[in-house]
Amino acid sequence: MEQEDRPPSKAANVIYVGRKPPMNYVLAVMTALSSDVKEVVLKARGRAITTAVDVEEITRRRFLKELDVKQITIGTEELPLRELEGTRAVSSIEIILSRSGEPETAAEEDEKEAAGSAAPMSLTAIKGIGEDRAERLRAGGVNSITDLANVDPHDAAERVKISEKMLSEWSAQARSLLAD
Repeated sequence: MEQEDRPPSKAANVIYVGRKPPMNYVLAVMTALSSDVKEVVLKARGRAITTAVDVEEITRRRFLKELDVKQITIGTEELPLRELEGTRAVSSIEIILSRSGEPETAAEEDEKEAAGSAAPMSLTAIKGIGEDRAERLRAGGVNSITDLANVDPHDAAERVKISEKMLSEWSAQARSLLAD
């Protein structure tokens, strides 16, 4: 992202996404929008980018259907190396969410989903699944939330090298996400 001649924003409508679970940031978005704020800016760098996208998707699909993505800006930031001289390039994203007019009716929402306009949520939307575990799941043939919801934990445990109990819990979370 290009840096403008202004200090970093600490406004109530800017949410910096990091290592916390996605639902923490979803709550922050909803809290910000419950005040008079008309738009919220999600900012993330590096591995937190997937979490920022998950936060946007969960918030729009499950809680605030009238929320629109106003703008997405991606870029690269140069950060100083710790304890060494020089810099390193880190990817960054800024997602601006804004309230649209009225909430969608159930019929409009069903029509939109039937048209296939909805992008699939990332496996990292499930509590306990980070990028490493998501990669192991994908390597074992579990590529989406839908796959996870329909997985047989007993059969998949050996294939993905994750315990049957953990797969059962994640599968239940995935079914809950899809039910909403």
